[in-house]
Amino acid sequence: MNSAAHAGPVPSNRKYRAVAWIIYILATIQLVWAYHSRVPPYLHLDRYENGLEVTPCQTRVLMMWLLRWAHHNALLIRVADLLSRYTPIYRSHIAPETFVLAITDTVGIVLAGWVATRIYGAASERRLLSAYIYPLVLVLCAVTYVLVSLHARSFFYDLPSLGFFAVGLYLIYFRKHPIWIAVLFVVATLNRETTLVLLLFFVLAAITETGGVEWRRCYAPRTLAVVVPLAVYWTAWHIYVNRLYAGNTAAWIPAYKINLVLLAWPPAWPQLFAAGGYLVLPILLYRRRVNDATLRIWLWTLPAWFGLMFLYGIIVESRLYGELIPYLACMGGLIAEQSIATRTGIEAQPSEPAKVLPITIVPPSHVEMAARATS
Repeated sequence: MNSAAHAGPVPSNRKYRAVAWIIYILATIQLVWAYHSRVPPYLHLDRYENGLEVTPCQTRVLMMWLLRWAHHNALLIRVADLLSRYTPIYRSHIAPETFVLAITDTVGIVLAGWVATRIYGAASERRLLSAYIYPLVLVLCAVTYVLVSLHARSFFYDLPSLGFFAVGLYLIYFRKHPIWIAVLFVVATLNRETTLVLLLFFVLAAITETGGVEWRRCYAPRTLAVVVPLAVYWTAWHIYVNRLYAGNTAAWIPAYKINLVLLAWPPAWPQLFAAGGYLVLPILLYRRRVNDATLRIWLWTLPAWFGLMFLYGIIVESRLYGELIPYLACMGGLIAEQSIATRTGIEAQPSEPAKVLPITIVPPSHVEMAARATS
């Protein structure tokens, strides 16, 4: 991690930044609206709220609780009736659950864009593209969740999972206290099991904690003290919730057999490479243009993620890779910035005092101080 990093972009005018974020929020609302109006849900709302949907979808219970609450909330029911009656742009009755889905999905994308912008600002030496990182996140979300040709279906927990994962990346990258990571992990695991990969992000970040790569840190006591309890919790929760819904119809399929066929079927390739908005391959090819050690080592999560999806999901479903959008947007921005700087000769901006505290502070010797003074 860049030791002289900013915690976020450095706009020249707060007014311009406020206007930009207003536009970002409006664009996010438009994207969520398009998502819900153009991509039909895979799950039946009533069955999901009552715990009757297929597994493993039903085991992702966090949104089930929220949607069930909204279904019986008197205020939301009244507001939904009023909008259905007096708002001409809606052609059918609005369910109270619509408000919960609209809020959680919008917040999920906003968090993803905010985290990508913050990490980019911390890792960038020039911050040339700070204003473009959030729009890039919107583009990646549109390609991942809306512009889908094969199995175009939405799931109630997808965009909330994007937000949870983004916050997890933020807490890990900026070395926040492990208690916050644990709280986030416990709640997010109720929504979707992909939180398990956050532990891999955490271990890889620990390896680069001092700025270099020290593999022994992956099994250091302070790393294991976080990873092991959370892994035990993840395992225990999924044993419990799968037993809880053991009587539901199972939607398990031999995914790896289908995926082998899809890999050999050329019409599936465009949708397959749409994962991450077609950024994965360019990022892998130009990864050396990223100077941040933590972000570079996080690239090892990509084959791990693809391997899990190859075994348990259908690889052409681009939504399966949605949680990686904040990371991919940040990496894409850094690579593009370095390419622009190389071609134009733009120098790095002078850095402000670091906002990320170093792990250890070693006072310089008298010899080092004299050498700095003469230089």
